Amino acid sequence: ILAIGAALVFAYVVKELIAPCVVALVLAFTVHPLVAWLERRKVPHVVAAILGTLVAAGAVVLVFVVLYGRMQDLASELPSYQGRIRQAWSAVSARVLHLRYQTQQLAPPHQPGTVRVEENVPWTSVVVGTAAGALALAGAATVAVFVLYFALSEGPRFRRKFLSHAARDPATRERAEAALEELHRDVSQYMWNRILLNAVLGFVVWACYAPWLEHASIWGLTTALLHFVPYVGPAIGLVFPVLMALLQYGTLGHALLAGGIYLGLVSLQGNVVDPIFLGHQLRLSPLVVFVGSLFFFWLWGPVGLFVAVPVLSTIRIACKYVPRLGVIADFLAE
Repeated sequence: ILAIGAALVFAYVVKELIAPCVVALVLAFTVHPLVAWLERRKVPHVVAAILGTLVAAGAVVLVFVVLYGRMQDLASELPSYQGRIRQAWSAVSARVLHLRYQTQQLAPPHQPGTVRVEENVPWTSVVVGTAAGALALAGAATVAVFVLYFALSEGPRFRRKFLSHAARDPATRERAEAALEELHRDVSQYMWNRILLNAVLGFVVWACYAPWLEHASIWGLTTALLHFVPYVGPAIGLVFPVLMALLQYGTLGHALLAGGIYLGLVSLQGNVVDPIFLGHQLRLSPLVVFVGSLFFFWLWGPVGLFVAVPVLSTIRIACKYVPRLGVIADFLAE
């Protein structure tokens, strides 16, 4: 218990370093089939690792560039919705001010002569904080890219070293090889299936919203990205098209229509498509996935939501092949 607690504290304290490394390892499992395919085509291992790194990094950068461009377009068009935004804000403000007035009536009166000081926006802190956040993001991305490359290029060598030192007898070596094989297969297949299914879902969402809802490509892309996060992501994704429908049409009926389409498509994927194509691939309990996602979100922030399922699957597989930790694998499994 003390060792686990110390490990969690360490993971929280140095999350700026560990979180990018974990993301890079998940991407390495994802892109490894491409590297292996290139090696079978007589491409040198180092060149294949470089190409795999470029493909993974390029795909991530492309997604965020496209999303940023679409969000810029949406931000530039927000002034056209200024009337509806002001009307909705006025209605909300009136209710909030009315509640505030009633609260002040219940509070004791201010002493005569007291002055309330309204603080200005600390622009210096805002600018410095934004610059520091950008530098931290750039540093994390750099770490992730280098770890991704070294994981692809040095992964086979470290696998041989691990087996040579961890497996002292044939039975232990066989369990270690089986654990590594299952981990590599499950995480890689899960990530590829998740990417393909999310891409199809995002395209369908875009096709359903494009005829009548503005910026449908944004809602399709955000839906695809948020569905990497179990349970929590789809719930968050519902908010965006509903708000867009309210801004564009200003009626509750259109908002309900946008929400109904989204819920229908998400329910179809979650209850029909995912069980058919994913099945019980990672063999994790839904309760463990939900609680584990929240825990890793607390531990590493939004990055933790993305890597929660692969990390939980890794823990389950590792415990499964260690006899003393089999009970933990049983509780994590479905």
